[in-house]
Amino acid sequence: MNQQRVRKYVEQYLSAFSSHIMETHPDFLTVKLPVEVDKDIGNRPFYWSWVEKMNLPYQPLVLTFCFDPDRMPDDRRAEHLHLGAARLQQIFQSTRKHGSFVCMYETLPQTRAQASSRQSVPLVPWLGVNWKVSFICDKKRDLILHFGVNLHQPHIVRDFYPFLLQRQLAPSIPDYHYTLDRRITISQAFAMMEAEIRRILAQEDQTWAAAAKQRLEEELQILEAYYRELEERQRRTADDGNEAANEADKGGDELQDGHSGKSTGSASSAADNVESAAAEPNGSLNLLLEQETERQTTAIQAVSPSLEEHRSAGGRILDFLRANSFQETPREKIDQTEWVASTPEEEKRRRMEEMRWQYEPRISVQFINGGLFYLQSAPPSAPPHGNGRKM
Repeated sequence: MNQQRVRKYVEQYLSAFSSHIMETHPDFLTVKLPVEVDKDIGNRPFYWSWVEKMNLPYQPLVLTFCFDPDRMPDDRRAEHLHLGAARLQQIFQSTRKHGSFVCMYETLPQTRAQASSRQSVPLVPWLGVNWKVSFICDKKRDLILHFGVNLHQPHIVRDFYPFLLQRQLAPSIPDYHYTLDRRITISQAFAMMEAEIRRILAQEDQTWAAAAKQRLEEELQILEAYYRELEERQRRTADDGNEAANEADKGGDELQDGHSGKSTGSASSAADNVESAAAEPNGSLNLLLEQETERQTTAIQAVSPSLEEHRSAGGRILDFLRANSFQETPREKIDQTEWVASTPEEEKRRRMEEMRWQYEPRISVQFINGGLFYLQSAPPSAPPHGNGRKM
């Protein structure tokens, strides 16, 4: 989607809401947003809630959209619209919100005989719906179906949307035209489409599903073999750890018996030191403690830089505070109930569920958009549906 198509799409969107184009330029356009568009893409929900609650007149939002980033206007604030822009995504969402279902009437130029006789022309009601059928596994293929159901003489046709592109449609019924009655309901028309979709799917080639199931089975076998080997490896590691612990216990008992005599001598010497320290005067003991404290403080100040030195060296204040002031929480006091690592069995089950979600074949049918169309022209009959393509 190039910039020319982006601009054409935005202009069609604005004209559908009868927006006031204040200025148009080859590189940009300035528009005054109406209420519906302002609420969808204006990004000011609090303003609208305040205006509606206070029953105040609103101030319309004026935006300038530019489609060439190299030619932005200098005299105003402009916004570059491109395919990845957030504002353009909002326009897409607004289009889906307001344009998912429409009601249109075909307008044809009247002949001279019709104009003179003022003969009324009947319009046949048609229900047109676009569907997206997705064939999903580890690959994906989309099939777009355009159905049209005649509500007056019930039958269904294919390729209805390309036929509508060739017709002149208007949101209001033209003069000297009237609509025929509907002999089936909308629900019955959707049931006809569902039956047609099932018929088409029954004719599709189903080998892609069998191939996807085979790939799924291979991946599950690989996962099973991997976790079986992991379990054997963990069992061997646990056995080796138990043997090492038993050998360490035996060696510790032997060392304890050999050093029992030495510990008795050490205890007696320590007792002698305590008695000699107690015999010294209290003044000399306090002096030694003060000298030792002063020495440790001086060593810490020599190792730890000041805050200014830390910042001048390129360090962060948070790192300085952690090193000098903040107390770290011990690991045993941290609540780790939600941080428990998965067991191999839980990890295996999760991986297999992911594999099944990725590889299991499935078909998804999604409604894109639709509308009620009153037509004077009849669409061609549905072409024969051949065999489907392989994925």
